[in-house]
Amino acid sequence: MNLCVRKRRINIEREGAKFGWEQQAQKMVSLSNSRLPVVDVGTNVVVRVRDLDRGRLSPRNVLTVVVDVNSSGLYLLGTKEGLLEWLYARNEFTTADNNFIEAHDVPSTSLSLRSDSIITSGSKQGFFSCHCKRYCIDKKGKCLSKNMKCNSICHSNSSCKNKLFLSLFLITPTLHVFLSINN
Repeated sequence: MNLCVRKRRINIEREGAKFGWEQQAQKMVSLSNSRLPVVDVGTNVVVRVRDLDRGRLSPRNVLTVVVDVNSSGLYLLGTKEGLLEWLYARNEFTTADNNFIEAHDVPSTSLSLRSDSIITSGSKQGFFSCHCKRYCIDKKGKCLSKNMKCNSICHSNSSCKNKLFLSLFLITPTLHVFLSINN
């Protein structure tokens, strides 16, 4: 079989697969729109933040407002911090009881749902790992540059100078436990 004929057949199959994906997406959106009522522009909605995108202190939901609806029935949502970078189908959010945000209050900056959740909660918590190979003496590592102690996520180097060490001392007759923290 000729190489050109083979490539042509592969391209035809790829175009057919793409067409099938587009049809499936349109079918899913139309099914979602038929089951759930249409939401007007300016209505406040609540979007659930996935557990993977949410920090420990971040809220489970983000309050947004519908800014625009495109021809496919997908919704552009915005918060007080900016526009969310993804378009959402109707089944990905629920309507809020009250209107807290107006559509004209949304700035034109784009941000992800995860970063909006972090900004909304005011949480500065993050997970840093320095992955240093030696003693963590200089400020090249992420932990030391952020004035944080290294932990088990960073590395298992026992000679780290920036690790938080806990040692227990037991005094046998009285069984007192003292906790000493070494820097």
